[in-house]
Amino acid sequence: MDIYIIRHAHAMQREVWEGVDLLRPLTDKGIYRAELAFKKFVRIFKKPDLIVTSDAERCKGTASILNKYCKSELKVSEILNPGASATDYHNVIREMSNYNPIALIGHEPDISMFISGYLTEGKLGILMKKGSICHISDGLLVNLIQQKILIG
Repeated sequence: MDIYIIRHAHAMQREVWEGVDLLRPLTDKGIYRAELAFKKFVRIFKKPDLIVTSDAERCKGTASILNKYCKSELKVSEILNPGASATDYHNVIREMSNYNPIALIGHEPDISMFISGYLTEGKLGILMKKGSICHISDGLLVNLIQQKILIG
């Protein structure tokens, strides 16, 4: 199974946003950079059959931009909201195992902890920067690309 784990694009800073954190939107910069990155994504990677995103606005916005280029099935899952555990990510992957590949859009530090646990039982120290993409195929790390590399 191929899995793309994607951290949401740049969102408004917590210190500036006065509303509920789940409603914190992408910035214009985040939208612009995600557009550039996902235009290249579809030329590099196989398009996901399914995109599963956290219910946070910044993740749904990122998923919407990816879906603009992929035309995949899109599912919102509160299970991937901030604070999701590695088990939560495993459960979503298991639930969606009839799709291949799938893209999961979530938050830090949740996705880094999941990737580390999934690949190395917690021995891989990574930090997924905003907009980064991790491609895992059959339990092996294929690519870990920062957004700035994609947009050049």
